Amino acid sequence: MKTMFHSMTAICAMVMLLFTSGCEDPVPTDYKEEILLEGLLIVGEPLENVRILRTLPVTDTFSFERASIPDATIIVRADGVDVPMEFVADPRGGTYRAMDTAYRVKPNVVYSVTVNARGAELSASTRTPAPFEYTAPPRPWLRYPSPDSLLVSVDDSLLISWTGVQGTDLYIISITCLDTLGYGQYLQPPTSEANSRTIRPNPDFFDQSGTLLANERTTLGVTRFTTTQTVWGVFRWYGPHEIRIYAPDRAFLEWIDLVGSGRRSSYDYQQSNVKGGLGAWGSASMVKQKTFLMKNPG
Repeated sequence: MKTMFHSMTAICAMVMLLFTSGCEDPVPTDYKEEILLEGLLIVGEPLENVRILRTLPVTDTFSFERASIPDATIIVRADGVDVPMEFVADPRGGTYRAMDTAYRVKPNVVYSVTVNARGAELSASTRTPAPFEYTAPPRPWLRYPSPDSLLVSVDDSLLISWTGVQGTDLYIISITCLDTLGYGQYLQPPTSEANSRTIRPNPDFFDQSGTLLANERTTLGVTRFTTTQTVWGVFRWYGPHEIRIYAPDRAFLEWIDLVGSGRRSSYDYQQSNVKGGLGAWGSASMVKQKTFLMKNPG
């Protein structure tokens, strides 16, 4: 997904500030600026949403606009062939993309990147995985069960499968609610009914109440298999959803492991594939399908 690395950006930019202060100082505030590279290349999708940012002092209020670096020099090569890039401003500080907007990320290709920004030089590379497809895609609509059956995933409507990708041991599953407000407008005939959160199972193994993650529209998971039966508990909202399966490269998979599929705020720059700075430069092939989760009439 296009915004998959955004939580990592905030973690790196706000948390990974390197302090250099004497032991006698009770509140160290000095820091060394670091440059961050964020890029996730999806096979068959445009080469876009590449972010280059700088860390900010802990005494400053963080914002993407202030952290963004619009004048960086970025060189992307696909198996040694240059892909010219350009900066595009947006409300989150701006991103870099291929100048040829018709360009699509290719499978089984090594994409290397070199960034020069504010005196720092960063580099990284990723080999894009092969494409794949659904063999049993998600159904176009699902009906949420009654509360007494929430913990039992015996409904065949939740079963999905896809073709395997050679060299991929773990697949990432993403479920995103596309509209947390609207519900009735998607029904036939349309109504004015608003969307709402799903009834939670008891115990709720996916409980994230009291955290910022409780408000996220996306739930992530990892599986070794090419067939899975999603449990009802991963749905936080009713209404329209998109289910994606990613075949990730190592860098993308390690990022998912570092941040705990979005369940913890941790990042270890020593495990990053970016040399000379922070961040991640990863890739994946992907299949996606929309589905609509209906409320239980009972």
